[in-house]
Amino acid sequence: MTARFRRCGHGTGPLHPGDQKAVAEFTAMLTARKRPAPWTGHGDVAVRIAADGRGLERGRPADGQPADADPVALVLIHPDTEDALTGTLHCARSRIHGAWTTPYRLLTHALAGRDLPLEIDLSI
Repeated sequence: MTARFRRCGHGTGPLHPGDQKAVAEFTAMLTARKRPAPWTGHGDVAVRIAADGRGLERGRPADGQPADADPVALVLIHPDTEDALTGTLHCARSRIHGAWTTPYRLLTHALAGRDLPLEIDLSI
């Protein structure tokens, strides 16, 4: 007996397990994007770096910074390897989407294989 899986969403029958995983990751990303976890001033943040606010990057605040600082001094880091991608940037609290969670990884430049823009202005 063989199991038949469809790789296209237009047919009937069960999805391939790999497709089910992709759908679950995408659904988790949409949920996290719609209802972000509030950032308390500690831990990594999801930062909107583009003016339209579609893409998010992972940022890590500087050590010893007060939790209520505005602007926040942070470094953008790679979502998987945690390597620093930028130097210290000053980010307005209005650009912070919320606390960083794993589903935001799908929205980063690193996952798409693109470099960050050369001039990043997070002050507004």
